[in-house]
Amino acid sequence: MFATLLPRLAAPALALLAAPVAALPAVAHADAPMAPPPVLEPAFRAHVLLGESLDVGQTPRGGRSLVRITGGTVDGPMLHGVVLPGGWDWQLHGAGGCIELHADYMLKAADGAVINVVNHAKACPGPHGEKPQMVGMPMFEAPLGPQGWLNSGAYVATVTGGNDPAHPAVDIAVYKVR
Repeated sequence: MFATLLPRLAAPALALLAAPVAALPAVAHADAPMAPPPVLEPAFRAHVLLGESLDVGQTPRGGRSLVRITGGTVDGPMLHGVVLPGGWDWQLHGAGGCIELHADYMLKAADGAVINVVNHAKACPGPHGEKPQMVGMPMFEAPLGPQGWLNSGAYVATVTGGNDPAHPAVDIAVYKVR
Protein backbone atom coordinates (compact mmCIF):
# COMPACT_ATOMS: atom_id res chain seq x y z
CA MET A 1 0.00 0.00 0.00
CA PHE A 2 2.72 2.48 0.97
CA ALA A 3 4.76 1.53 -2.09
CA THR A 4 1.97 2.73 -4.39
CA LEU A 5 1.24 5.84 -2.33
CA LEU A 6 4.82 7.10 -2.08
CA PRO A 7 5.29 8.00 -5.78
CA ARG A 8 1.99 9.93 -5.78
CA LEU A 9 3.03 11.93 -2.68
CA ALA A 10 6.62 12.52 -3.76
CA ALA A 11 5.84 13.83 -7.27
CA PRO A 12 4.19 17.13 -6.16
CA ALA A 13 6.95 17.76 -3.62
CA LEU A 14 9.66 17.22 -6.23
CA ALA A 15 7.88 19.49 -8.70
CA LEU A 16 7.75 22.28 -6.09
CA LEU A 17 11.45 21.91 -5.34
CA ALA A 18 12.32 21.99 -9.06
CA ALA A 19 10.18 25.09 -9.79
CA PRO A 20 12.07 28.34 -10.31
CA VAL A 21 11.74 30.84 -7.45
CA ALA A 22 10.00 33.37 -9.75
CA ALA A 23 7.23 30.84 -10.37
CA LEU A 24 6.40 30.58 -6.67
CA PRO A 25 3.32 32.49 -5.53
CA ALA A 26 3.92 35.94 -4.06
CA VAL A 27 3.69 36.22 -0.31
CA ALA A 28 0.47 38.04 0.46
CA HIS A 29 1.68 39.66 3.69
CA ALA A 30 4.74 41.35 2.13
CA ASP A 31 2.70 44.40 1.12
CA ALA A 32 0.41 44.42 4.15
CA PRO A 33 0.93 47.31 6.57
CA MET A 34 2.60 46.53 9.85
CA ALA A 35 0.45 46.37 12.94
CA PRO A 36 0.63 49.45 15.16
CA PRO A 37 3.42 49.28 17.74
CA PRO A 38 2.50 48.15 21.23
CA VAL A 39 1.71 50.70 23.91
CA LEU A 40 3.63 50.52 27.20
CA GLU A 41 1.66 51.26 30.35
CA PRO A 42 3.73 52.04 33.50
CA ALA A 43 3.11 49.30 36.07
CA PHE A 44 5.63 49.92 38.86
CA ARG A 45 9.20 50.79 39.75
CA ALA A 46 11.37 48.55 41.93
CA HIS A 47 14.38 49.99 43.74
CA VAL A 48 16.43 46.82 44.28
CA LEU A 49 19.24 46.82 46.85
CA LEU A 50 22.29 44.74 45.97
CA GLY A 51 24.67 42.88 48.27
CA GLU A 52 28.10 41.46 47.66
CA SER A 53 29.18 40.29 44.25
CA LEU A 54 30.82 36.90 43.80
CA ASP A 55 33.18 36.68 40.81
CA VAL A 56 32.63 33.24 39.29
CA GLY A 57 35.32 33.66 36.60
CA GLN A 58 35.61 33.37 32.84
CA THR A 59 33.35 31.00 30.95
CA PRO A 60 33.12 30.30 27.22
CA ARG A 61 30.46 33.05 27.03
CA GLY A 62 32.30 35.68 29.12
CA GLY A 63 32.93 36.71 32.72
CA ARG A 64 30.31 35.51 35.21
CA SER A 65 29.34 37.00 38.55
CA LEU A 66 26.58 36.46 41.06
CA VAL A 67 25.10 39.47 42.84
CA ARG A 68 22.84 39.00 45.86
CA ILE A 69 19.57 40.90 46.14
CA THR A 70 19.12 42.13 49.71
CA GLY A 71 15.82 44.04 49.64
CA GLY A 72 14.21 47.16 48.25
CA THR A 73 10.94 48.90 47.57
CA VAL A 74 8.18 48.68 44.95
CA ASP A 75 5.99 51.65 44.06
CA GLY A 76 3.81 52.55 41.12
CA PRO A 77 0.36 52.88 39.69
CA MET A 78 -0.32 49.11 39.67
CA LEU A 79 1.74 47.68 42.55
CA HIS A 80 3.16 48.70 45.93
CA GLY A 81 5.30 46.64 48.26
CA VAL A 82 8.86 45.54 49.01
CA VAL A 83 11.61 43.46 47.43
CA LEU A 84 12.31 40.50 49.69
CA PRO A 85 15.93 39.66 50.54
CA GLY A 86 17.33 36.40 49.22
CA GLY A 87 17.15 36.79 45.45
CA TRP A 88 20.06 36.85 43.04
CA ASP A 89 21.26 38.36 39.79
CA TRP A 90 23.40 36.07 37.59
CA GLN A 91 25.45 38.37 35.33
CA LEU A 92 27.45 37.76 32.16
CA HIS A 93 29.96 40.32 30.87
CA GLY A 94 30.47 39.18 27.29
CA ALA A 95 32.52 40.11 24.29
CA GLY A 96 32.06 43.55 22.84
CA GLY A 97 30.90 45.05 26.13
CA CYS A 98 27.50 43.33 26.20
CA ILE A 99 26.00 42.58 29.60
CA GLU A 100 23.30 39.99 30.22
CA LEU A 101 21.36 39.59 33.46
CA HIS A 102 19.25 36.74 34.72
CA ALA A 103 17.62 37.76 38.00
CA ASP A 104 15.29 35.70 40.19
CA TYR A 105 13.75 37.33 43.26
CA MET A 106 10.53 37.87 45.20
CA LEU A 107 8.30 40.87 45.74
CA LYS A 108 5.84 41.17 48.60
CA ALA A 109 2.84 43.30 47.64
CA ALA A 110 1.19 45.64 50.15
CA ASP A 111 -1.68 43.13 50.47
CA GLY A 112 0.79 40.36 51.49
CA ALA A 113 0.91 38.50 48.15
CA VAL A 114 4.37 37.10 47.39
CA ILE A 115 5.28 37.38 43.69
CA ASN A 116 8.17 35.63 41.97
CA VAL A 117 10.02 37.70 39.36
CA VAL A 118 12.37 36.22 36.74
CA ASN A 119 13.92 38.92 34.59
CA HIS A 120 16.20 38.44 31.57
CA ALA A 121 17.85 41.68 30.45
CA LYS A 122 20.55 42.65 28.00
CA ALA A 123 22.50 45.72 26.93
CA CYS A 124 25.18 46.16 24.28
CA PRO A 125 27.06 49.38 23.50
CA GLY A 126 26.10 51.21 20.32
CA PRO A 127 28.30 51.20 17.21
CA HIS A 128 30.22 54.25 18.48
CA GLY A 129 30.52 53.04 22.08
CA GLU A 130 27.39 54.80 23.34
CA LYS A 131 26.22 53.68 26.77
CA PRO A 132 23.44 51.13 26.16
CA GLN A 133 20.04 50.99 27.78
CA MET A 134 19.48 47.74 29.67
CA VAL A 135 16.10 46.30 28.62
CA GLY A 136 14.53 43.22 30.16
CA MET A 137 11.57 40.92 29.82
CA PRO A 138 10.31 40.16 33.32
CA MET A 139 7.96 37.25 33.93
CA PHE A 140 5.84 37.03 37.05
CA GLU A 141 4.24 34.28 39.06
CA ALA A 142 1.69 35.68 41.49
CA PRO A 143 -0.89 33.90 43.62
CA LEU A 144 -4.46 33.93 42.37
CA GLY A 145 -6.28 36.97 43.66
CA PRO A 146 -5.74 40.73 43.41
CA GLN A 147 -2.18 40.42 42.04
CA GLY A 148 -3.12 37.70 39.53
CA TRP A 149 -3.04 40.26 36.70
CA LEU A 150 0.75 39.80 36.69
CA ASN A 151 0.37 36.18 35.53
CA SER A 152 -0.86 37.14 32.08
CA GLY A 153 0.23 39.55 29.44
CA ALA A 154 3.66 40.71 28.39
CA TYR A 155 6.00 43.06 30.24
CA VAL A 156 9.17 44.95 29.45
CA ALA A 157 11.50 46.71 31.86
CA THR A 158 14.40 49.11 31.87
CA VAL A 159 17.22 48.57 34.35
CA THR A 160 19.39 51.48 35.46
CA GLY A 161 22.19 51.47 38.00
CA GLY A 162 21.99 53.41 41.21
CA ASN A 163 24.26 56.40 41.81
CA ASP A 164 25.40 55.67 45.36
CA PRO A 165 28.46 53.36 45.49
CA ALA A 166 28.04 53.03 49.27
CA HIS A 167 24.59 51.48 48.70
CA PRO A 168 24.60 49.47 45.44
CA ALA A 169 21.18 49.27 43.83
CA VAL A 170 19.34 49.17 40.53
CA ASP A 171 16.08 50.76 39.53
CA ILE A 172 13.77 48.62 37.43
CA ALA A 173 10.87 50.35 35.66
CA VAL A 174 8.27 47.75 34.63
CA TYR A 175 5.75 48.37 31.84
CA LYS A 176 2.74 46.28 30.84
CA VAL A 177 2.50 45.85 27.08
CA ARG A 178 -0.94 46.73 25.71
